[in-house]
Amino acid sequence: MGERVLAGNAASKAPGTARTTILTFSSVLCGAVLAFGTTLYVGNQVGEKGAGLFFQIMAFFSIATVFVTFGADTGLVRSLAAIKVLGTPRDLRRTVAIAGVPVLIFAALAGLTLWVVADALENLWGVHGLTEVIRIMAVMLLPATVMNLGFGAMRGMGRVAGFSAIQNILLPATRLCTVALAILLGGSLLQLATSWVVPVLLAAALAVAATWRAIAGFTPGSGRTATVGTPLPHAELSAGKFWSFSSARGASALVETLLEWIDVIAVAIFLGPAAAGIYGAVNRCVRLGVMLEHTARLVTGPMLSACLAVGNQTEAKRLFGDTAKLLVWCAWPFYLTLAIFSEGVLSLFGAGFTAGAVPLAIISLVMMLVVSAGGVQSMLLMGGKSRWQLGNKFCALAVAVLFNLWLVPLWGLLGAITAWSLAVLVDSALATLQVARSMRCSVPLRELLPLAAISLLIFGGGGMLWRFLLEPSLLVAALHLAVALPIYCWVSVRLSRRFGLEPLVQQIAKTLGRRKYPLDEHGR
Repeated sequence: MGERVLAGNAASKAPGTARTTILTFSSVLCGAVLAFGTTLYVGNQVGEKGAGLFFQIMAFFSIATVFVTFGADTGLVRSLAAIKVLGTPRDLRRTVAIAGVPVLIFAALAGLTLWVVADALENLWGVHGLTEVIRIMAVMLLPATVMNLGFGAMRGMGRVAGFSAIQNILLPATRLCTVALAILLGGSLLQLATSWVVPVLLAAALAVAATWRAIAGFTPGSGRTATVGTPLPHAELSAGKFWSFSSARGASALVETLLEWIDVIAVAIFLGPAAAGIYGAVNRCVRLGVMLEHTARLVTGPMLSACLAVGNQTEAKRLFGDTAKLLVWCAWPFYLTLAIFSEGVLSLFGAGFTAGAVPLAIISLVMMLVVSAGGVQSMLLMGGKSRWQLGNKFCALAVAVLFNLWLVPLWGLLGAITAWSLAVLVDSALATLQVARSMRCSVPLRELLPLAAISLLIFGGGGMLWRFLLEPSLLVAALHLAVALPIYCWVSVRLSRRFGLEPLVQQIAKTLGRRKYPLDEHGR
């Protein structure tokens, strides 16, 4: 009975959910473009070697921030989303304290440690001026942790659009401006590092303010009174339960970040900073497509947690299936175009970067398989299986480390891309099997096949035709997209009438707007 009441309340506010989803998708897309633009500008201004050092700075700061946050941000997403259905304002504040106090203490200690050992790390790494770079990162580690906690709390409280605006528009736009200023002032290693980390201060302040307003303005809705019985274990408040989930997620997030950067670091060690710059450009291009999956996680994570909190397995499975269809519909055309016109895309960074064309084509095709699994990672996390995900990530990291150490010295960039491909396939395959067996949830293959077929025909076949008739340049890629996109949208609409499929915007509005999910009384 409680589920039906909650669903009815959510349905009455459905347009807000649809608007939130569309705004989130738009902001994530904007953020991906801005981040890509920053990488593009750095590559053109400082060359392959300078870009390689810049990517190593990004890797170091990303790994350090994820390490000290230790999964508390995802724990806040999951816990606050459930408490909004089953809890009170006091529960929200207590959960934020449980997450924030130990993490902030840890971040301060980690920053102090980095400051002390900066000289030793410079001697070990052999890069002149690294001491000052490490120390500016040490100072900014605490604000970056505050920012991550604020982002997690905003998502858990349903402020997804505001979170996306800060993370995906304000932060990358500010970084693009500060990086451009740093290059104009000389583009030293210290200037690049400072320009990358200082914008975190603004993002952290806004995230804290938004979280404070969201919690202060929360009032228990009918969801609490309508849900009869004892709250589910993951909604109960205790430091032990919170950190049992979050610590495993923290380790997973750390391993996930290492997976993102381990091959760049391996290339830098074995092949030098110039090769790392080329490979980093490949990495950044692929991450544009990963933003689509990231969008799905941001929007569906709190919804899945709310569904599972009240035992609404049917809607959780339906949301999972619709997410898989959306990802295939959006991501396959992008990755096919990236694979076919890899030389033209990388030429944007400079002539020397086209050496990464074959690795970019390989990983683009692999990522098509990965996104076809749908939101398996969100399903594991919001279902409380963070330790399963941790095991998956460790297996993938072991594969990445082993094959990077083995293949990079032998094959160069091809060895690095092989290691990355194997790692992401292992991670995705394990998660897919676990979700299918433990949650009885699998991707709707019969509905995915028509979407995959039209993508292969229009973007795969059409792209190869353009490539062979002309050349794989950026201009030809633009012409291909100008022709293929309208055809693709028209065919998708026609197929939706025959096979029950929906184009992207209709899927967002219908799946996440009109359908009934057990959210809060505001439909967030």
